[in-house]
Amino acid sequence: MSIRKNLLFYLGCALITGGALALACYACIQFGIYRTQRAASRFIDEQKAREARLYGHTPVLPHTLVIIPPHPGGPIGRMDIPRLHLSAVILEGTAPKTLRVAAGHINGTALPGTAGNTCIAGHRDTLFRPLREVQPQDAIIITTTYGTFRYMVDMVEIVSPRDVRVLRPTTDQELTLITCYPFTYLGPAPKRLAVHARLAA
Repeated sequence: MSIRKNLLFYLGCALITGGALALACYACIQFGIYRTQRAASRFIDEQKAREARLYGHTPVLPHTLVIIPPHPGGPIGRMDIPRLHLSAVILEGTAPKTLRVAAGHINGTALPGTAGNTCIAGHRDTLFRPLREVQPQDAIIITTTYGTFRYMVDMVEIVSPRDVRVLRPTTDQELTLITCYPFTYLGPAPKRLAVHARLAA
C-alpha cells in the first residue's frame, strides 16, 4: 500500500507541476502578445500624429506617396473588426516569431489601401480566434500611418492549404484574411479559412 501511495503522491506532484508549467507558458505567450501589440500600436499612432503635423488634417492618399514596405517584423498597421471585438497589430511577414505575437502581412501582396490583394494571416487560437464568427458585411478597418481604410466582407470560404488562389493579385483594392481551420482542431489544422473583403466606397 505504501508503494501505491507513493506512486499516487508523485503522480499528483507531476500533474500539478505540469499544470503550473502550462499556465506559465500560456501567461508568457499572452504577455508577449500584449507587449508587442502595445508597442506597435503606439508606434503607429505616433507616426500617424507626425504625418498629421507635417501634412495637416488632409488625408494623405496612398497613390500620392511612395510607400516603402517595412522590414520583416516591422509594423504595418492596426486591424479592427468592431462587431467581433477583434483588434490586432499587423507586422510585416509570416515568420513563426511574428505570428506568435501579431497578425502578419504576407510578403509580396499589396499593402493596405493600395491597388491589389492585401493578404494577412493570423493564428486561429490567438488573435484571429474571433474570425470563427465572421459574416458577410462585417466591417474591417485598417489604420496605417498614411490613412485609414474600411473594407467590407463579401465572402468567407474554406480552402486547402495548397490553394494559392486566395493570394492572387487583383486590380481592385481587396483584403484577404487567412487562418487555420477548424478552430477546434487539435494540432496542425487540415484546412484554411479565407475571409474576402473589398474596400468600401
